[in-house]
Amino acid sequence: MRKVFFICISFLLGVLIAPVNAEQAGSSPDTGGAESVITKAYNYLLTKGDTYGASSSPDWTYNWGTYWNRIMYSATWKPDGTAAESDVVSGKTFYSNSRTKKTGTMEPMDFSPEQYVQYDDAHASDYTGEESTWIKTSSASGANVYQDTRTGLYWSSSIGSYTNSFSSPSTGKCDFFSATPRSSYGTSGTDPDCGNAINACAVLSLSSKDGQSADTDWYLPSQKELDGAYLDGIYNQTSSSFTTTSYFWSSTEYSGNSTFAWREYLYSGTADSGSKTNSYAVRCVRRNIE
Repeated sequence: MRKVFFICISFLLGVLIAPVNAEQAGSSPDTGGAESVITKAYNYLLTKGDTYGASSSPDWTYNWGTYWNRIMYSATWKPDGTAAESDVVSGKTFYSNSRTKKTGTMEPMDFSPEQYVQYDDAHASDYTGEESTWIKTSSASGANVYQDTRTGLYWSSSIGSYTNSFSSPSTGKCDFFSATPRSSYGTSGTDPDCGNAINACAVLSLSSKDGQSADTDWYLPSQKELDGAYLDGIYNQTSSSFTTTSYFWSSTEYSGNSTFAWREYLYSGTADSGSKTNSYAVRCVRRNIE
């Protein structure tokens, strides 16, 4: 009697500790309710979404019922991506259109210091997404004008080549460096302390907009203004008749040698210093919006 009692207790504990699943009781997985192992697996797969074959799979053509089909869809599902090894960075693994693990072979781009987005200007392909919009505002014969809409500055085309032998700004001899703004330096263009390049812009009389009177507040840009024009896309965003591969003089003196000033290539962004006695192209700039 005692043995039978213990058997009954053990059976009841077994039921409480390890309940019989629907499949073990002979019920169909589709009708077994919450106690069905297949139902539990099915509900888990539902949380995975379409990745595990939400409704169909071309690799499973049988019909075993809602629960079994869902599980078989997930078992036969395979990635259908279109990436190839050459599209993925070298060393990174992925699954594209099969269950086979693949390893990328694409080498990362080699950026130079100027190229923080993609290959730019001096390279074979040219990214322009970071550049400004440039508008041609004057069509004066031989001296077109473009405006950089990001800075509001107006830029003349090249007005010729000049030497740039201005006196050191620290001496205060050239009024250009003490005038506020610098474009108020004047229009005489004859101050020998300022040199030919600065004086050439001082006497420039050119309308920055078609239909308006000529402007006389043009001046020789600083090296940073030239560099800003390059970064904003003066070479890419204007026209072939406006751009040039020449060096352009700036009004910025080289701090290491007072006989040198900064110059810049506007097609590549290269900036360095050159002797003020050399002749390079001159492009003038003005700040007034109107």
